[in-house]
Amino acid sequence: MKALFASLRRVHQAGAFSPTAFVVRAVIITAFFGVSEILGLKEYTTFLSGTSANLNVSWQTASILGMVHLLLYVGFILLVPISLITAGLLWGWKRYCICKHPKEMAPPQSLS
Repeated sequence: MKALFASLRRVHQAGAFSPTAFVVRAVIITAFFGVSEILGLKEYTTFLSGTSANLNVSWQTASILGMVHLLLYVGFILLVPISLITAGLLWGWKRYCICKHPKEMAPPQSLS
C-alpha cells in the first residue's frame, strides 16, 4: 500500500511536460474511452447521419452522448499515440543527456 501511495505522490509531483505526465494523460484518455465503449455510447454517433440510435432518448441527449464518444475516440486515436511517443522521446533525451553530459545537466551554483 505504501508503494502505491509513493507512486501516486511521484505522479502528482511530476512536471507538466515530463514523461510521467504524458503517460498519465494517455492512460486517463484511454480509461475514459474504455468506459465510453463499455457504456455503449458508440451507438449514439449515428447523429452524424441524422438518425437516432435510441428512440426513447431525446435527439439532444443522443447528440451530446454521440459527441462525447466522438471526442473521446478522436482523443484516443490522435492524442494517446502522440503522448506516448513524446514521453518516450523525452525519457530517452533526458537519459542520453544525463549520461553523456552530466556537467551541463547539473543545476547552476549560487553565487553566494
